[in-house]
Amino acid sequence: AFHLVPDLPETLLTGREREYVGWFLRAKSLSPDAFDDAETERYAASVAAEGGLRASLAYYRDAAESARKNHEALKQQRLSVPVLGISGSHGSVPDMAASLRPWADHATGIVVPDAGHFIPDEQPAAVAAALAAFITEDEGDEGE
Repeated sequence: AFHLVPDLPETLLTGREREYVGWFLRAKSLSPDAFDDAETERYAASVAAEGGLRASLAYYRDAAESARKNHEALKQQRLSVPVLGISGSHGSVPDMAASLRPWADHATGIVVPDAGHFIPDEQPAAVAAALAAFITEDEGDEGE
């Protein structure tokens, strides 16, 4: 709810972007060492750049409207392409594919072990392998 309040987050977070970003990276990762200081600084610099904080907050502020539009569109036509939902074993969404299945004809899901919210950052090799397997499997189905 904090992110949704107009102007308050910008007022409280401007000049404290590193603390804000650092908290999220530590709190939402399985390992507090998943992001080193240099990575945290790069993310914080992006948020601190002109318009960066407002843009990052817009993601949260626009999520409900975006979801509403997606649901309306998907009532008209389901996703017919293969879709891969990737969850982290310690993330906030235990089965990403479950949330996709009502809208997608071919939803597959995997759970990446030892990962929190930032799955590609925490387990890049596992994510790359899952994507490669998903793409390769899809290519194998082309001839059917």
